[in-house]
Amino acid sequence: MTLPPLPIDWSEIASEATALLSDYVRIDTTNPPGGEEAGALFLRTALARDGIRSELIDAGNGRVSIAGRLPGRATGARKPLVLLSHIDVVPVEREHWQLDPFAGAVVDGIVWGRGTLDMKGMGIMELLVMALARRHGLELQRDLIFLAVADEEEGGKHGILHVREHRPDLLAADYVFNEGAYGFCEFMGQSVQAVGLGLSEKSPCWVKLRATGRPGHASVPHADNALVRLVTALARVEARERRAVLTPAVEAMLRGLAEKGFVPAELDPRDPQTLETLGALDGHLHAITHDTISLTGVRGGHKINVIPSTAEATLDCRLLPTTGTDDFVRDLAQVIDDPSIEIIQVHRHDSGQSSLDTPVAAAVAAVVRERLGKDAFVLPLLSPGFTDSHAYRAAGAAAYGFTPVLLTPADLATIHGHNERLSVANLQLGTQLLFEVVRRLACTS
Repeated sequence: MTLPPLPIDWSEIASEATALLSDYVRIDTTNPPGGEEAGALFLRTALARDGIRSELIDAGNGRVSIAGRLPGRATGARKPLVLLSHIDVVPVEREHWQLDPFAGAVVDGIVWGRGTLDMKGMGIMELLVMALARRHGLELQRDLIFLAVADEEEGGKHGILHVREHRPDLLAADYVFNEGAYGFCEFMGQSVQAVGLGLSEKSPCWVKLRATGRPGHASVPHADNALVRLVTALARVEARERRAVLTPAVEAMLRGLAEKGFVPAELDPRDPQTLETLGALDGHLHAITHDTISLTGVRGGHKINVIPSTAEATLDCRLLPTTGTDDFVRDLAQVIDDPSIEIIQVHRHDSGQSSLDTPVAAAVAAVVRERLGKDAFVLPLLSPGFTDSHAYRAAGAAAYGFTPVLLTPADLATIHGHNERLSVANLQLGTQLLFEVVRRLACTS
């Protein structure tokens, strides 16, 4: 459904968004330790300027989330639409940055700094969607909730999981927009206008392997060395069979790319060998068609001439949404084939999946086509990283990754990397597209 245009000067909104994002970036919310309270207070002040009431959700020690609400004429089974973001950012290596990562510098139409893409920029877009809904008196048919949480980058214990435990009412929603998919202005070497819509993410299963053995003097080797046990186990994990699996989101993505001529039209994504071939050509595609295991740490031994009694390794396992976590851990134990190796689950959740057959997907497709032209298209995506959307999917909501900006591969490489940045033009585009989609979903019955 197309709604009549509103008298919005989007260039003015872009200037407002730029100033807000620059200020937001200056608040260092690096996790660990987090310190999201300062960011939450900043957002609360910004919401209050437009008369939007909000509440702080305090998990202690400065780990604070914030929720704001615009009430709608919710009737019957109509639940809220949630605009979700996280306040925390990952650490930086300052010596590799061209500009101070926490200065919020705006240079040649680009906002620089940690969090501009992941995900303070999206948080500002969502804040302005709330503000515009208030300023223009939108006749909301459902509540609109702004939720910015702590601790996403470390798994959400002090953020979305704390909200789920202490404020489960905030998880009662029909639709959720969050990080998990960006748009592209360049794809496979060609200029495009492709806006990503994230249907799901891989599920984290972080584990620690702990080997125990008999300590002793290194001058007298023996067969019960914990480090040898651990190294043997890791070698077996690395050599395990890796089987490609097609999920609904990736199948939709490949079919969409085939329709636009980026992959051969005769390509059959259901063919396992085709998936293996594509995955061998592209690391990202390999990651979203396989359960992956990355060795991220090994610890053992404290002196060169002492055989240690224990040794540990950490594995970052990312599972496809069709893989059961318990089944995966059982399979991992079979691959290791050493009952003396303890597998300790450090963090896990199931990300779940959202459907393309919803009013959300239809609204996104319509707005992208109207605002960007007939050659623009929506690309369904599965993210190799996880987001807080899993909590909403588990609660029954349709949650989508949707950061409607158009990025280059160089832009995307700055996420969790050096010189993270977002253009003012993308801030304007993202805010406009998000507002139009939210308006259609929240103002129609």
